[in-house]
Amino acid sequence: MKKSIGLALALAIIACGKAQDDETPPLDPVEENTAQTVAVRVLGVRASGPVRVQVAALELTVDGTALPSRIGGSEIDLGNDQNAWAVTTFDLPVDARKVGLRLKFQSEGIVERNGKSQLLDLSGPPVSLTADAAQMRKRGKVVLEIDIARSLVDRGEQVFMLPEFIVRY
Repeated sequence: MKKSIGLALALAIIACGKAQDDETPPLDPVEENTAQTVAVRVLGVRASGPVRVQVAALELTVDGTALPSRIGGSEIDLGNDQNAWAVTTFDLPVDARKVGLRLKFQSEGIVERNGKSQLLDLSGPPVSLTADAAQMRKRGKVVLEIDIARSLVDRGEQVFMLPEFIVRY
């Protein structure tokens, strides 16, 4: 008798659970041949204090074809090595092989060193690279890691940034 009550209870629980499954609309299968959203991020490392900059422009190409990109106009602090700042996201086509990135900062920023704020000249060359689309697809992002200690150049009272960077996926 106890076995039949336990069996009936188990069947009732299964039936209730099945009824709930039947009420849930079926999910569409994931399409394998769709573009994937990928993030472009910037991270500053080895800074001795805040390095405030803004992104002026970002040019993206996929296998030589230009892609539209939207950038946020907010200030980023490359002196904060705990945050890889989001620059943009874009849809990476499934058949893409190479992605070209050309990142240009606003011409002026601020660098703080030894408790003193200085104007930072960012009118130098843009950060340019060709990234592997397969690696971007695998990780969902590409991070441009700028070595601030090696990138800042003092010329008298003026500080210039000539970006030295590596790419991380």
